[in-house]
Amino acid sequence: MSSLLIALLMATATGEGDPVTAPGLAKGIKLESAGKPIDVEIGHAAPYFVDFDGDGVKDLLVGQFGSGKLRIYKNVGSNSQPKFDKFTFFQAGGADATVPAG
Repeated sequence: MSSLLIALLMATATGEGDPVTAPGLAKGIKLESAGKPIDVEIGHAAPYFVDFDGDGVKDLLVGQFGSGKLRIYKNVGSNSQPKFDKFTFFQAGGADATVPAG
């Protein structure tokens, strides 16, 4: 089983060189949810920050490549000091919603 920790780069890329060492990029960070590293367990992750619930604080949405589900990590901190709660899956019609994946 592969483990994929989400590493987010917090600056704009210059478009040149290795993304890990390219000038203009900040050092990546590992995000945690409920005190544990975020791990999508299979496939690739597609992270995105957006105020999903309208409370003025950006939450973390993570698409799962393997299952096509969307995890929602509610930010119970602030935009400058985010703290993510356990995830819930995006729901549609009372069930976990999926998009084509793979």
